[in-house]
Amino acid sequence: MNPAYAYIYDDFLSDRRYQDTLAALETRLASLGLAGHVGRLTLFRSVKDLVEHFVGQGAKTIVVVGNDQTLDKVLWFLPDLPVVLGYIPLAAPADIATLLNVPSGLDACQALGARLIETLDVGKLDDRYFLSEAVFERTRACLQVGDEYKLSLVRGGTLAIRNLGAVTKHGAAAADARDGLLEAVMLPAEDADLASRIWRRWTEPPRETRITFRRGVIESDQPMEGHADKFAISGFRFTVSIVPKKLRVITGRGRLFEAGAR
Repeated sequence: MNPAYAYIYDDFLSDRRYQDTLAALETRLASLGLAGHVGRLTLFRSVKDLVEHFVGQGAKTIVVVGNDQTLDKVLWFLPDLPVVLGYIPLAAPADIATLLNVPSGLDACQALGARLIETLDVGKLDDRYFLSEAVFERTRACLQVGDEYKLSLVRGGTLAIRNLGAVTKHGAAAADARDGLLEAVMLPAEDADLASRIWRRWTEPPRETRITFRRGVIESDQPMEGHADKFAISGFRFTVSIVPKKLRVITGRGRLFEAGAR
């Protein structure tokens, strides 16, 4: 067993249909010299206490096994710990794995063994870290960036604050999580007239507004609902900022954020 590695299994992996996969996974990790302590999440077990226990025992790499929702359970505190984050996605959603180019299933062990580590920025929404993006849909929110300017969705729409990026129905929208900047993407709601919507869809690109910034305030006179990574959020006002070079992550080769798809 390699004491430098600890694995956090999500509670849904206790389902019998995952038992063969987990057995094969542990065999593959052992063959690579990466077998470590295993902690299984349960309803009444604090993931933060579990991770801090492993770190106290000498773990240097914390590997999340599950999906993006499993990652969300650790991302709110993990950037503050002196560890490297690994990820083995075994179920959907796995959008962050796509952005990091980490394969699903047993193939993720090879990326873990190659140990290609990137030091990434993380976003912060009030006191909560996020890695991929924070999104507010069907909102009239405005984004105030210092005393420089204010952007508003007067007729409503979607506001996304991206760090690593997102995977949407139109494909991956990667951002550079190493540049010390967040990217705000504002997409107004479509016109109410159906004919106008169809015509625009075929003749015009989406009318997005994009800016990069380091710190701003999101405000609305109506409650805003959305998500930061996979965590549901709601409120009238949020402070959003970037924390540069905060999280060390094991990635695959050819990560989407290397393309700088801004």
